[in-house]
Amino acid sequence: MKTRKKQIKVKVKGTEILPSQLSAKQQKEADKEFSNFRLNQLGKMTEKEKVYSRILQIKYTMEEYFKSDTYDAKYSFSHFLREYIHSINKKDNEFSKEISLHFTQLSRILNNKEEPGKKIFVRLELHSNNWIPALYWYRVLEKKRELEIINDKSLRSAEKKRVKSVIA
Repeated sequence: MKTRKKQIKVKVKGTEILPSQLSAKQQKEADKEFSNFRLNQLGKMTEKEKVYSRILQIKYTMEEYFKSDTYDAKYSFSHFLREYIHSINKKDNEFSKEISLHFTQLSRILNNKEEPGKKIFVRLELHSNNWIPALYWYRVLEKKRELEIINDKSLRSAEKKRVKSVIA
C-alpha cells in the first residue's frame, strides 16, 4: 500500500507557507523572525486597539473558564476585575469613580471580602462598552458558588435534619 504525503498550503497575506522540517537552528531563526514580525505589528497598534485586545483576552479567558468543568481559585471574580482595571490602565480609585462605586466597596470586592451584586455586573458591562457582558461576570462568580455548594458538608448535614422524607 502506497502512502502519499499531502502538502498543506496556508495563505498568509499573499504568501504560501508549506510545512517543512526545519533544523533546530532554522526553527530558532524562524521563531525569532516571527517574534520580530509580531512585535512590529503590536508597535503599529493604537492605544485603543491595545486596550480592546486586552479586554477581549480577558473576555475569552472568562468564557473558557466558566465553560470548563473545574474550579480554579486563581480565576476568581476579583482576579478578572483586577485584570480588567489593569488592562484599561486605570487606578482602583479612578475606576471606582467611573462606575459610581465607593472605593472601599471596590477594595472589599477586589480582596474577596464582599461579593458584587447584579448592579455591579451591569455597570461593568456598560463600562466595557458591552465587550464583556454582565452574564460573563456573573458566571465567573457562580463558579465559586458551585464549588461551595458541592463541598459544604456541614450545610448538607444541617439541612438533612430538616428534610422530613425523601423520594424513594
